[in-house]
Order: sequence, then structure tokens, then C-alpha cells
Amino acid sequence: MHPENASEPNPIILNANRLLIFVLVVLMLIFAKSVLLPLAFAILFALALVGPVRFLEKKGMSRSWAAVMCLLVALILISGVFTFISAQVLSFQKDFPLLESKFLQLVEDLKSFALNDLHLNEAVIQENFAPMLDKLVAAAPTVLGSLVSFFSNSIFIAAFTCIYTLMILVYRDNIAYFFSKTFKEVGGVSKYKIASNTQFVIRSYISGLALEVLFVAVLLGIAYSFVGVKYAILLAVISAIFNLVPYLGFIVAGILSMIISFATNSPEAAIWVGVIAVVVHLIDSNLFLPAVVGNKVSINALVTVVGVFLGNLIWGIPGMFLAVPAVAVIKVICDEIPSMQHWGVLLGGRDKKPKKLLLKIRKRTQTTIEIPKDENLDM
Repeated sequence: MHPENASEPNPIILNANRLLIFVLVVLMLIFAKSVLLPLAFAILFALALVGPVRFLEKKGMSRSWAAVMCLLVALILISGVFTFISAQVLSFQKDFPLLESKFLQLVEDLKSFALNDLHLNEAVIQENFAPMLDKLVAAAPTVLGSLVSFFSNSIFIAAFTCIYTLMILVYRDNIAYFFSKTFKEVGGVSKYKIASNTQFVIRSYISGLALEVLFVAVLLGIAYSFVGVKYAILLAVISAIFNLVPYLGFIVAGILSMIISFATNSPEAAIWVGVIAVVVHLIDSNLFLPAVVGNKVSINALVTVVGVFLGNLIWGIPGMFLAVPAVAVIKVICDEIPSMQHWGVLLGGRDKKPKKLLLKIRKRTQTTIEIPKDENLDM
């Protein structure tokens, strides 16, 4: 055995250690969900609000009051959106009996079609359709209970997210100092470069998603209102929020909008809703999204879909929303560390200008990010 090879780690042991670390991290995320889930949302909100907080601090306001003011404004805006949705849902409640009657009528029409046009035996229809209907009826209380549980957990997550966000904004210097002393160098790359690039990507991603939600909601609202869909604004806002979940959210929102339109309008309206949803999705994904969000977070579709499913597996629906920014942060770290750049290539998309995102980040960091002399990294 050559002496220069004696100190080299065994690749099998090295990969086994990495796999073990990955499994331990996933288990920690699952079992510490009640603590880490609101903390993850708080980090995103804190990075989005740190700019306005700094602005107020420069105007002479103390850090604590600046953080409180920015957080209150954000809560008012978010509460306004959810209040509007809640009011629309309450007004939609009166159409629940109509939805049930139309669903039963649809079942009867399908039975009649099977008997008269397909010439199926009634006993065969009862044998196959009756168990399906029984399962649907039996599943209704379970779905209702799941919705109640989801909203209850959402209130819990929102409360702790607000507390964590406020604490992160107030004590961000302490947190930055801890990381600056803990990670002097990561794979030969300065920690300041990774931190500044991560901050820029997350802030750009959040602002891009906000613009996308507004664009999709306005476009769907106008189109739905033009074809005379009832609750057009409600369906447009819900579809825009569901669209935050890549690929899957559009499908779920489209099916839900078609069902509601079928119950409250007509089959023709439901078809128009489906066509409009597909057209708006194509415009959003091929024109608007690449121009606003795609240049900021360059992640390929395969990794996005896998990340969304893993996020759902670990943290449920909230994990689906957090999957893309989490993968984006991992990609930024991999792109900056030479020994992990092959992972960054695996996570990245097929852009015509593959270095456009990195060049934009470097230009931004060179002009706006200054490394403090005392090595205190401000978030």
C-alpha cells in the first residue's frame, strides 16, 4: 500500500456516512416538526422583512420597534387576504346543497348512460357503483376532520412563526456572529459569499412568487368574470395560492374550480374554467414565471417534483410550499463549494445562459454587500 493512499478516505465509508447523515436529518425534521416547521417559515419571512427593517433603523427607529412595525404590516396584508377568502367561503356555503344535488344528479345520469347506451346489467352497476358511493359518503367526515385539523395546525404554525420571525429580526446580529465564528471557511469558499448569495436568492424568490400570485389571480379573475363564472374572484385567489405548489397545485386548483363551477353554473362553464386554467398556466409557466422567478431560482423540473413530494412526506402541505426555496438554498451552497458543484449541476435547469443567475448574484453582491472588518455577518 502506498503511503499517499493510506490517508485517503474509503469512498464506500464516505458515502455511507453521508447517507447516514441524510437519514438522521430527515428523521430530525419529522420528529421535530412542531418546532422546525414554524422556524423554517420564520427564516423565510425574516429574510423578506430584513430590508424594510434596516430602512426603518436608518431612519432612527430602534431595531425592536422596526421589527414589530414591519411584522404588523405583513400580518395585516396576509390577514386581509385570508379574511377576504373566508368571507367568500361563507357566502359560498349556501350553495353546498346545490352542489350535493348536482353531484347526485350526475351519478344518476351516469347510471342512465350505462343502462341505456352501454347496455350494462343493473346488477353489475349496483355491484360496482354502490361500494364507490358508500366509500365517498364514509370518507366525507374524514375529509372534514382533516380540514379542521389542517386549519387548527395552521393557526398554531402561524402564531409561532410570528414569534420566531420577530426574534430572528431582533437578534439577527447574534445569529450571524454565531455562524461567522462556527464556519470560517466552507470547502475553501468564504462564508460571506454563501450567506449573501443565499439571502439574495431567497428574497428574489419570495418577491417573484408574490408577483406570480398577483398575476395569476388578476388574470384568472378577469377571465372567469368574463365567462360569467360565479365566485370568480374566490376561485381566482384560491387557484393563485394553490399555484405556489409547483405542477401539482395547478392540477388540484383546476379540478376544484371546475367542480364548483359545475355545481353553481353549468357544464359549459366548467369546461370554460378548465380551458382558462390551462391557458393561464401555460402563460404563467412559459412566459411570466421564467421572466420573474426562473432567473432567480434555476432548478430543473425533476428535482422540483421530487422535492415537493419529499416535502409533503416530511411536513405535509406546508412542506410542499417550503420545498422549492429549500432546494434553491442547497443549490446555491453546492454551486459555491468546489467539491459539491456536481450536485449544483444536478439540481440546476437547462438555461440557455447557465451562468446568468450566478452572474446576477455576483454583480449584486459586489455592489451591495460589504464584508464587515470585524467579521460580523449581518443578516
